[in-house]
Amino acid sequence: MLPALSLRGLGVCGLGVCGLGLCALLLAGCSSDAQETSTSTDATRAANGSCANLIVIGALGSTQNPDLNSGVGTEVRLTTDRLIRLVHARSAKTVGLEAIDYDSAAAASLDAYLAHTAEGATMMTSRLREIARACPDSRFALLGFSQGAQVVHGAAAHMPSELARRVALVAMIADPSRDPADRIRHWSYADSPAPQPGKVGAGAPIDPALRDVAISLCVAADDICNDVGAPGGPPSAAHKHFYEKPSTVRITAKQLDSILQAQGI
Repeated sequence: MLPALSLRGLGVCGLGVCGLGLCALLLAGCSSDAQETSTSTDATRAANGSCANLIVIGALGSTQNPDLNSGVGTEVRLTTDRLIRLVHARSAKTVGLEAIDYDSAAAASLDAYLAHTAEGATMMTSRLREIARACPDSRFALLGFSQGAQVVHGAAAHMPSELARRVALVAMIADPSRDPADRIRHWSYADSPAPQPGKVGAGAPIDPALRDVAISLCVAADDICNDVGAPGGPPSAAHKHFYEKPSTVRITAKQLDSILQAQGI
């Protein structure tokens, strides 16, 4: 059985950084609670609390309610549910889901936002190390949306080698620290790429040991992961709603599943 651990940290859509024109854009940037549901279908029956063959560690975006959607937010939960169905359709491998319950409330400043994001990345790495000791045969998938994607990015940029070889997937959806020049897989949901870095600037490169399993997903109309330099204003509708659409979820899960299949999962 997995050791219990309660974690809490911060997310991107509720960040208030008015002086940099980020205040409104990061407020309400994620799905509203009204769009979230309190239960998960596949994820809640996916070997939670045990040493599953694949354990998904998810991080929600800012202002998303940690008491809903298995604690991982709408986009991550829906994608995980779909991904579990794809895995189960071809194998008997078990899949578990765990949330990094970091403080997803709005931050008062950019410094606070970055500090909480770094804290979330540290929590993710610590939890991954803990589960790896308890479950020596399990593989891992790291999955986050918006600020949660930046948490995943931070963890994957500084991953200890003994953990990196256990990670089968690193997936960052709408990462505000996305670096389009990083040598990982990029997916833009269209023929035209998302050429600009994320709203808070390009983050550190993903650890070379994880490049083959890492993917950053960003639709060009999402100004959080594809900063077009527009001052102020709320996050684009694409950031708030695109990634939770059923058609988008199917595409996202298919991209993630192709990486898992290449890893033998």
